[in-house]
Amino acid sequence: MRSNRRFRFAGRLGLRALALAAVALFWFKPASAAAIELRVIDSADAPWTSIGRVNFAGFKSTAMCTGTLIAPDLVLTAAHCLYNRSTGRPLPVDDLLFIAGVRRDEYSARLVPACAITVQGFEPAPKPKLRDVHKDVALIVLKEPSTLPPVPVLAPEEAAILTKETRFQSAGYRRSRRFLPTVVPACRVLGTTEETWVTDCASEAGASGGPLLVETPNGLRVAGIMSARIDDIRSAIVPFHAWQELLANPRCPTQSALEAPALRSSLDADD
Repeated sequence: MRSNRRFRFAGRLGLRALALAAVALFWFKPASAAAIELRVIDSADAPWTSIGRVNFAGFKSTAMCTGTLIAPDLVLTAAHCLYNRSTGRPLPVDDLLFIAGVRRDEYSARLVPACAITVQGFEPAPKPKLRDVHKDVALIVLKEPSTLPPVPVLAPEEAAILTKETRFQSAGYRRSRRFLPTVVPACRVLGTTEETWVTDCASEAGASGGPLLVETPNGLRVAGIMSARIDDIRSAIVPFHAWQELLANPRCPTQSALEAPALRSSLDADD
């Protein structure tokens, strides 16, 4: 087992090492399902006004995931949420909406996507492998910037606060509670494998794309994105280091880029 080391940032190669150094590569025995605490959040305070539902409403189907407003015009979510699970094709952007701060029959904003971009190399799959989870991240670029307060992502220089003792909050709109966000308030990273964090943040359908929040001296930060439920207790998280290139140039592709794309652009729905 590796010692309990803090993250160190050392250039481009350091980004990949960050997640590996954050936690010991040791499989802790997970808590029992009965011990998992789940809180329902009925609040109009930050950050809940800026965490919402990525909704898809097509001709024959509807779907939902969770997303987080991380900048006035950017929503962070899971890439698989922007593809049709059956066909593997991107969902039409015109059928997507980000409804921020959903609380029963109220919400804080209805935000319209212009496009979406995913990590280079992401390919939707009916049964994704753990080795592919680190690519399961997407940005929805909005047509108009929002006035809601964004929830910042964890910057590499802030990663030194993370240790194997760090506790996170995993937030999402679960299918069992579609109209109020729920939070696992004190979950942890159990280990890192295939560049993915395996956590004891229990999840379910609808929560994909939701933020893994961590408290820093500067406030809450998004440290990860919920990708998949592993079992009743564990889940797979896309860690923050996997987003760095995507965050560097979050723009809708031009027509010429669409003809010969370097990054895949589009959007997914169902969890």
